[in-house]
Amino acid sequence: INAEYGVPDWRCVSRSSQSVLVAMMRAATGQLRCSSTFVGGSPARCVEAISGGNIFAVMTSLAAEHGAANLGQGFPSFGSPSFLGPAVEQVSQGDVYSAHGAPHDLGFQYSYPGGEPSLAAAMSGLYSPLFRQELGPQNLLISCGAQASIWCSLAALCNPRDHVVMVTPGFDAHIKAAAILDLDLTGVSLEQPALNPPSCTAAEWKLDLTKLRAAITHETKVLILNTPSAPIGKVFTREELEGVAEIVQCFPELIVLTDEVYEHIVYDGRSHVRIATLKDMFERTLTMFSLGKTFSCTGWRVGGLIGPPELIAPVSTLHTAINFSTNTTLQAAAAVGIQSAKEQGYFEWLSIMMQGKRDFLCDVLQQAQIKPIIPQVHGLDEW
Repeated sequence: INAEYGVPDWRCVSRSSQSVLVAMMRAATGQLRCSSTFVGGSPARCVEAISGGNIFAVMTSLAAEHGAANLGQGFPSFGSPSFLGPAVEQVSQGDVYSAHGAPHDLGFQYSYPGGEPSLAAAMSGLYSPLFRQELGPQNLLISCGAQASIWCSLAALCNPRDHVVMVTPGFDAHIKAAAILDLDLTGVSLEQPALNPPSCTAAEWKLDLTKLRAAITHETKVLILNTPSAPIGKVFTREELEGVAEIVQCFPELIVLTDEVYEHIVYDGRSHVRIATLKDMFERTLTMFSLGKTFSCTGWRVGGLIGPPELIAPVSTLHTAINFSTNTTLQAAAAVGIQSAKEQGYFEWLSIMMQGKRDFLCDVLQQAQIKPIIPQVHGLDEW
């Protein structure tokens, strides 16, 4: 259990006792495994598939050892927007013990399993125009970070040994989830450009649609896509996504799981195109978002999915069984934060601010004779 959370062996840290229970049951039934001595005889076999270590922890340790700038870990070190603190304070006032009658509100208690109502309303206001249709609570799952959405989506939509295809390079959490769930994962790599010039851009990494089409069969359950992508920092164009959508349409049972957590941090005036907005794609697409990435507050662990009710429902059922609900107070604070962000032009400012950091870092790397891949988007772990 501790191996999953990266904490010392003498204590177990989890988001809830419910998730500890799930992990214990999986360990006892041979679905989890750790490297240390296991009293029960044999922990889960599937952990062996992910026991090679956590690259983020490795790079963080090396950066600390050598006093280096840590470009390998996925969290911002420059602080969160100023409106988040007051948002937390605002939603934390009402749930106070009262000897006579009920508290003003119950903001410190369980939220609705699918998502806290105020956040669901704020998400609808933010995303309905972006998806060009009215989104309601039935189209939304708020999970314990976007990473929980990866796990729950694959677990809810696939059985062991089912085939999934993933465009790579990509976030390692997708690969680990597939390994734990004993899925048959096929990677389709982006075509790498020549690195002879002083640098290249992420746009030069191309998806060979012929190879993608060859990798998908009528047995394939899920196509995993990451745009804007990490670690490359590529923003797929409308034309590229239309090519992907055309392939998907050839397979009536195929579902797209698209990781779009960097949607609000694109550079050079580019626009992020959501594959779910293309013709006939919304009904077969689950789109991941991360308010932790958007608001530079990765420790909040508030993310989730947008999609049709038919796909959201089974994933929500599984997430409820594991975690029941996500942090109520931070969901409510995120709802206030979304409104403040819209009023203050935060989403527009974020891309401009981060592009300045990208340009500075790429200049420094080139001066040091290091050839960077110049990203089109800020992936916090893209370097």
